[in-house]
Amino acid sequence: MEQQQDDIDPSDAGVDGDGALTEDEEPLIKRHFLLLLALALGVAGVAGVGVTYAQYDRVGETIQAIPYVGQIAQNPGTVPYADQIAGMLPFVGGDSGGDAESKKVGALSKLEGLVVNPAGSRGNRYLAISVVFEMEAPKVKKEMEKKKVIIKDAVLRLLSERTVEELSDPERRDNLKKALREEANGILSKGEVDRLYFTEFVLQ
Repeated sequence: MEQQQDDIDPSDAGVDGDGALTEDEEPLIKRHFLLLLALALGVAGVAGVGVTYAQYDRVGETIQAIPYVGQIAQNPGTVPYADQIAGMLPFVGGDSGGDAESKKVGALSKLEGLVVNPAGSRGNRYLAISVVFEMEAPKVKKEMEKKKVIIKDAVLRLLSERTVEELSDPERRDNLKKALREEANGILSKGEVDRLYFTEFVLQ
């Protein structure tokens, strides 16, 4: 007995007349990508709860290694859901360096544990302060170390000339830094201090 086979319309099977897949039959990963990605990230988040430290650039590399996500990173705007995914994952695509690269810090010289009585305080008030000088030129660092005693004396003198009101005003802090930097640069001869920081500033 011959078995009868039902006639099947090629279009109903997702196949065109030449036997090729139609556009309706996209791979499963593309048709349900957002759902699959959400599930994958959810599992990864639960599994990573115990991780305290992580490198951001490594996270980006891991995400881009996922099939279809890497394609989005390489060809933005040409893949379905690219805009949505890019919004969800800001580190997909682009270089990990570039603008994110931190600025190189120069040589540092510290004056720590300085204590002065502000002008007009009659010894009833004091300022405890630590200052850090940053120089881009190594030769300036060497000169500052040789002249540290002289620079320290100049810094103490300048601070003791400021009143409690002047020292307690946060808006005048930048002007104080500028004055201290200029004081140090007036002593140096092989270069200058580029930046100055307060690592301690306590007024009592």
